[in-house]
Amino acid sequence: MKYRTTEKAGVFVAGVRNPGKGKPIELTEEQARYPLISGEIELPSKTTVKSEAKAGTETVADKKAD
Repeated sequence: MKYRTTEKAGVFVAGVRNPGKGKPIELTEEQARYPLISGEIELPSKTTVKSEAKAGTETVADKKAD
């Protein structure tokens, strides 16, 4: 599954070299368990929602709430 690295990630994430902040990284669910908890990686959809919220646009969650 693809995840996106954050600024908290070190040189390696779950034994895989970090491609850089905000870049996609391919990990299994098992490999991703700890990095997700520690905030080193996040799901790509979560990043999209955050950036849209910062831009002041409606997110999919906002549209469903209406």
